[in-house]
Amino acid sequence: MFFLDIDNPKPDEIKKWMEVNNLTIISASYRLGISKRQFSRFLSGDTNAKKVHSLAMQMIWLILENKKMEQNNLEKKENSKKRKIRIPIK
Repeated sequence: MFFLDIDNPKPDEIKKWMEVNNLTIISASYRLGISKRQFSRFLSGDTNAKKVHSLAMQMIWLILENKKMEQNNLEKKENSKKRKIRIPIK
């Protein structure tokens, strides 16, 4: 999830970022370290997000994607350890 213009992410891109990462306004603003009001301004287009905010959003996305991948790998390992024995019934 990368923004087309790192210096000026559009409100639609920020909304998509929230959707992809399953974040609310409260959780997104908390993760970025800004107020809910300031984040709401980014979403409405009243204020442009700064480069530091867009970089932080991308880092959050990368971290969450990495966690998803690790969890999938753990699940695959757990599933591969389970042995299934099938006995045909006549």
